[in-house]
Amino acid sequence: MDQRRFAEVRQSMFVDAPPENVRRQFADLDHHIRTNVHPKLTFKVLAQSEFQARYIQEVTLLGLRQRDVFERHILPDGSIHDKSVDGFNKGGELRVEFAPERTGTRVQILVRLPLPPVIGRLVRPLLEKQIRREVVAAFAEDKYDLEVRGYPGRSSARADSELTNDEAG
Repeated sequence: MDQRRFAEVRQSMFVDAPPENVRRQFADLDHHIRTNVHPKLTFKVLAQSEFQARYIQEVTLLGLRQRDVFERHILPDGSIHDKSVDGFNKGGELRVEFAPERTGTRVQILVRLPLPPVIGRLVRPLLEKQIRREVVAAFAEDKYDLEVRGYPGRSSARADSELTNDEAG
């Protein structure tokens, strides 16, 4: 694959939670939607099974609202591979890998988005800076969800009930 045709960002983060919990949380689209883990992202699940999903994601990057249909594959090692099959970033991908580290999990993420023809090389540094900013923010939101909210320490029904009670109170 020609590297010059893609903006590419790699980022790493430590989460103080067991790898299995972190993998489950990252893969749980319904939880992300229900609890609004990422307020800047909008998700809609079109289809899903244990190791695959198809979903719509909307996000604003560089002032442009971007809508993509992603196909997700959860690989045998627990890593997640999402590929945009339709939309603004068609051909782009998101890869997330998980590894045990000390008392928790090292999460590695790779985001590759296609560059627009002709002006791609000019906007690449700006786009990569914006992607990195958004990835760091999303990582912080997942970290908070795992370490502070406690996913998946509580059942979804219990968590929903407590969320509803907190909102009502």
